[in-house]
Amino acid sequence: RAGRLCRELGAARGDAAGHSLALGATGCRATRGPAPRCTCRAARGGNDDKGPPALSARETGASTAPRALSRRHFKEGVAASLALVALSPAEDALAKLVIPRRAPAATYAERKARIEEANRIREEKEDEEEQSQGPILTLPSGVQYRELSAGDAAKPEALPNTVCDISYTVYRLSSGAYFKYSSGGTPVYLFSLGYGNEGKDDLGDTFTFTLGDREAVPLAVANAVVGMRPGGIRRVLIAPYLGWDTDTDVALQPDTFGGQRRLENHKMEALLMDVELVKIRQKGTRPEATTEELERTLNPPSQDPYKFPEPPRPK
Repeated sequence: RAGRLCRELGAARGDAAGHSLALGATGCRATRGPAPRCTCRAARGGNDDKGPPALSARETGASTAPRALSRRHFKEGVAASLALVALSPAEDALAKLVIPRRAPAATYAERKARIEEANRIREEKEDEEEQSQGPILTLPSGVQYRELSAGDAAKPEALPNTVCDISYTVYRLSSGAYFKYSSGGTPVYLFSLGYGNEGKDDLGDTFTFTLGDREAVPLAVANAVVGMRPGGIRRVLIAPYLGWDTDTDVALQPDTFGGQRRLENHKMEALLMDVELVKIRQKGTRPEATTEELERTLNPPSQDPYKFPEPPRPK
């Protein structure tokens, strides 16, 4: 067959180059070796038409690279490869991915019991946390606070008309704080001074005011600071009508744009403020409050403690 193709192609081209090209195209590609030698007359020095002698593959520029595998050999190689990686039925069963599934609760009553048990455990943890923070103290004015740190007993306490330096952090209450303040939900940060929050370089900075000044700090804070000693920390519950939602412009304000936005959005809610008394200055360093102003600031009318709204209930 190769010889016949050589003769046909050589006759069409009129020279022996057709023999070399035809032989290169039809040689054995399974052995990857050199093509078999053609026995036609063109290979022996001429063709049927007495043409010039045949040229070698080097002279004609024909490729001498190994030939590609035949289709039959390719199929046999793929089948052999698949046989090497084939798994037995037992191994194939173990190789399958098994996803464990938790069996659902049998009844609605069981699911409800689980939820009630989780709520009970959560409430017990909240009660333990609340007791560890100390009791809630309520003043005649209705102001409530916790004594987180008593401070230095050897130093004088804050009295009306004393000049105080404080650092503070203000929080708003999350939705879980409907029943108990500071433990019913995680407090959410609003603004602060003296602790380096929000990337501010204010570590150790304080806010200085005269205790009794009506426009210095919220009324709830002014009443809670009375009796504190340097180093003491109190967490004050600030009701809206004893905080920033009043007709008085309070001097204690956030010093960042973000803090101002947050306070503006939540000033009508009950807030928490951790007040740390850093220092008590000598009298005379700032103007003192008048007797009337002290009476209005530190002795507000008696009223019941602030009550949180009832939690939302499904209709």
